[in-house]
Amino acid sequence: MSQVIVFLALAFSIVIAIFAVQNTTPVAVQFLGFRADAVAVSVLVLISAALGAAAMLLLGIAREVSLRWRHRAVAQQLKAAQARIAVLEAAQGTVALPAVSSAGSLSEKPVMGPAEAAAASPVPATGDGPPDAKR
Repeated sequence: MSQVIVFLALAFSIVIAIFAVQNTTPVAVQFLGFRADAVAVSVLVLISAALGAAAMLLLGIAREVSLRWRHRAVAQQLKAAQARIAVLEAAQGTVALPAVSSAGSLSEKPVMGPAEAAAASPVPATGDGPPDAKR
């Protein structure tokens, strides 16, 4: 994709250069109080293209900075969430949760950790993971 963008930018630059070379007629320019009497159209085109490129560069930099700030904030949220998960997983082994017995009454049943659940499982653990896991 980046090669396409570079190619399009190069093609656009060539078109601007051809236009500038073919239009050398001097013209009067007036813009926001600035006045120039004899400026070649080619110079105006090249200045306009350069100002447009500079504006796009600044907008691109602003977007990049914004995305990096957002990425940093999301990374911090992820780190906090992972720390919270670790705390909850550590506390899970020591907390007994109420479980419903076959008679429908509540009874205290300790929660099993991953190693205990694997040991109690009737399916042998091979360590390969689920069959649809991507490698």
